[in-house]
Amino acid sequence: MGIKKAHGFSTLLIIVIISLIMALYVFSLLSVELFNSKKTQNVIISQELKSKSASGLQCAVDMILRSGKKPTSTSIDYTPCVDAVIKAIQIPATSTYKVTSTATAGDAESTMSQLFTSSSLNGPQATISSSGTIKFIGSYDVFPFEGTKEGNGYNCSAIRSGKKVITEGGIIVKYPIDDDWKQKTEPDGALVKCNSSHQTIGNIYKKDIVENIADMDLFKENFAVDRDNWQEAKSLFDEIILGTEEVVNLPDGKGGAKPVVVSIAKNCASKINEIIERNRAEQKKENEGKGHKANLTRYVWVEGACDLSGVGSERVEPNEVALTLVVKDGLLTVKGNISFHGNLYLFDYAMTDEQLLAFWELNTLKSEASPWGDLAQKPFFFNGAFESQGAFTFDSPNRICTIRGAFTPGYSKGKVDYEESRFGKTVMLEGSWHDF
Repeated sequence: MGIKKAHGFSTLLIIVIISLIMALYVFSLLSVELFNSKKTQNVIISQELKSKSASGLQCAVDMILRSGKKPTSTSIDYTPCVDAVIKAIQIPATSTYKVTSTATAGDAESTMSQLFTSSSLNGPQATISSSGTIKFIGSYDVFPFEGTKEGNGYNCSAIRSGKKVITEGGIIVKYPIDDDWKQKTEPDGALVKCNSSHQTIGNIYKKDIVENIADMDLFKENFAVDRDNWQEAKSLFDEIILGTEEVVNLPDGKGGAKPVVVSIAKNCASKINEIIERNRAEQKKENEGKGHKANLTRYVWVEGACDLSGVGSERVEPNEVALTLVVKDGLLTVKGNISFHGNLYLFDYAMTDEQLLAFWELNTLKSEASPWGDLAQKPFFFNGAFESQGAFTFDSPNRICTIRGAFTPGYSKGKVDYEESRFGKTVMLEGSWHDF
């Protein structure tokens, strides 16, 4: 009987051990299956997140390419890209932008990025730029573009010219200014100063005044298309001021007269004033914070001669009031005291000497301009006090733009380089799609 009990106990023990082993085996199988299940689930979540971040980034890319604007433009609303959070930054000191798309689920996330570059340029890189010759009658202060920093100072840029810069009284290059005409400061409060190598005082030019620049295409610098393709840029302007044709009879050298047809933008200054006032009103509505988005007129194109006498800008104006004003194939004159904010661009493309002489016949400044050189070579002239913030661009390759009177030009990047510039294209950098 004892033997039978011992045998039964052994059998039971063996069964228990086998059962335990089988249980452990089953548990191990379940653990492996659970691990595989979690692994599969993680892979699925990872793939879903990657799919969402890729979808979000593609959505953002499509919006950027459709708009043609910089990825950081406030007018691009990325909220429709619901699969991911979109962020756009500009890489410092470059025209390259990084757009990231991040999808999250709990502690897991997937981020993808794409690099872009903008071919829209950064506006004029000097206070005064000219493709031809500039003549200064008198002594002038110029407040320059600060340019790049080197050492403790900046390599300032005051005047760039495709031909000569002629001065009868000398030029004093001052210092970069802010929008209140005060000397610019560094983030730590230090004053922004020009390096002595880039700060002209007198008639001996330093590196801030550059002459005889070869193959200068100011139109392309400003509007990202070749000079001969100016119509492409014109189509993107906000407002066109057309001129009225007039016929002027000039002496033909044979005792007779030759009729010359010219275009005059009548009441040019008044029309510019209306645009400035409209911009002020639009910006005021936006600043009141009632959801109004200012509809600003930034680019104005004038066909023919324009007399800016009487333009009513204040000495200090916000950047939103500034204009890029192109005057094509016409005499540009000013008499009296005015302030202008923006890029004043004289575009002398197909104007003949006869047309320029005919313009002068119709202009009240003829007697004052005549002593200062051949009128057939003088597309720009003013007499009075002319103060500007922004930049002057004289695109008149074979003529002489003459500056006389009290002239104070100051560079302002915010008034010539608009974040919403519609010139040039924003393009993807090939091979820069990155999966973190």
